[in-house]
Amino acid sequence: MDGNNPPSDEQYQASLDRIDRLVSAFADGQQFERLTNHQQREAEFAIEMFHELLYGYEYVPLDDPDEHSLEAVCRELYPAKISAEADHFETVAPVIGAFLRFLDARGAIENGDRLATHVESLDDAIVDAAADPANWGMAKSMVMSGDLDDATQLDIAADVAASSELPEAPLDPPEWEPTESLDPDKGLPSAEVDRLEEIINSLSPESDAVLASLAAATDDVQGDVDPDVALERAGVAPEEYDAVVEEIVTRMDEEGSELIPSPGDTADSAVLDPDTAREFLELEGQLLLYANDRFDVVPGIDSYEAFKRLSTDEIQPIHDTLYREENAVEVIEEFGRENPAGLSPAHLETIDSWLNYEAGQFFIVEHLDDGTVFLDPDEPRAYKVTGVYDSYAAVLPEEALPVAVTSVVLLPYDGRIVTNGMEEFDMLAGMAMQMIKDDPETAYEEAKHRFGIAETLPPADEPTRSDAERLRFYTKNQDNRERFADEIETLKDETDELARVYHEQLGKANARRLGREFRDLGLEEAYVAIYDGQVVTTAPTEPQLEETLSEIMPDETVDHPYVYHYDP
Repeated sequence: MDGNNPPSDEQYQASLDRIDRLVSAFADGQQFERLTNHQQREAEFAIEMFHELLYGYEYVPLDDPDEHSLEAVCRELYPAKISAEADHFETVAPVIGAFLRFLDARGAIENGDRLATHVESLDDAIVDAAADPANWGMAKSMVMSGDLDDATQLDIAADVAASSELPEAPLDPPEWEPTESLDPDKGLPSAEVDRLEEIINSLSPESDAVLASLAAATDDVQGDVDPDVALERAGVAPEEYDAVVEEIVTRMDEEGSELIPSPGDTADSAVLDPDTAREFLELEGQLLLYANDRFDVVPGIDSYEAFKRLSTDEIQPIHDTLYREENAVEVIEEFGRENPAGLSPAHLETIDSWLNYEAGQFFIVEHLDDGTVFLDPDEPRAYKVTGVYDSYAAVLPEEALPVAVTSVVLLPYDGRIVTNGMEEFDMLAGMAMQMIKDDPETAYEEAKHRFGIAETLPPADEPTRSDAERLRFYTKNQDNRERFADEIETLKDETDELARVYHEQLGKANARRLGREFRDLGLEEAYVAIYDGQVVTTAPTEPQLEETLSEIMPDETVDHPYVYHYDP
């Protein structure tokens, strides 16, 4: 391409994809094998950063370079823009040289060996320039000197996150390690902090200047800095700062950063698809904005754009106020009548369906292929919940379940049940719930038996079950037999059929124990009759057992005992 013209967005993205493929192939080649272990570890980062600087500033891609542009990146741009340890810069020339020779061997560029030799001759120049603060760009100067410290970077990250869709509260379960290591001082994945730093290091000159002004204006300020005060002191217009944030957001999107999770997932049936997820977040955001206006929870929020900038911690009290029992129905109904956001009839109907919300404390008890089961232990009732950002299975390992969650709000949406993302994990609440309520697993079994697992709200009424089905559930295991002792006593002798069901269930429960005991005693094969939990007779064959039963059992109960075939 013409090195005098900047690439289009499409050209730039295509070049990133192309270099990514070439780097993968390079890692399998001879040129890569000749690098030292340290150079190999730094290679991917060095090549990608070198290409971004070469193409972004010189308008020349790394797979079609010229000597002048390569020298500009080596002597000026890379040392000025990239924040890294000193030994990283020692790897740049050898890595880029090896990559150029790789491209030459593939026939992808001409004069690759000559260009590689020239880059390698600049090894000392790169290292020396990177070590001299006089050569650093503004963003790098702030990072390396500490003026743009970790807190400043996280403030930017918070603004970036606020500029995206309404965030879902992060899941932070208490009894297991997160899948990605977190920096305890930052609260962000260390890899994403590094990525954010890389992006800040390579912003446009205009954004560099804005950040430099902010850093200089707040250099003598201790503790937290009010954003509006910082902008005023720096002489930076809010629009200028928004442009910096927008540039960072765009870069993150282009590079697939996970610092800002996007809602929805097309590949996971346990998560809403992206369009549906974004629509849900906006609709509930509009309702929360209306509730905030009604109750004045967070002052000064007069538009949805302002609301989207709120952090999860700021949204939480609005959410809690809305879903207090005395508020939710009234607010939802008034929102529908007033329609302050100018929503379509279909969207108003969706919000009206939220009158069927369920709120309170729940246990997460099981992951299914297309959702996660939330259990209300009071009723008990089980609900299959679909994720908005990620599936709960991606965050909560199966072995950690059941997990208690508080501040839960379940809402019907698109024929499914979703949470609004504001739930919290609470170990103390979980312990208290288990002390005063039934064991979650037992309650879950009862919920499934009585109602099944609800897939939308309002849930269906309890299905009609026969007395025999109910009795089988009540006698299914020891926990149920103890919990439903009164119900069992009422049902078991009502009819001849129920009596047979009762003795069959107790017989099966005792047969497992008897089998172990008989094997320990070394007994031979036998048929065993169990009645009311007791062995009443045994015989070597089933006909012999039936004959004995007919002799010892009353006529009306002769077919009630459960016959267990013991075969060691």
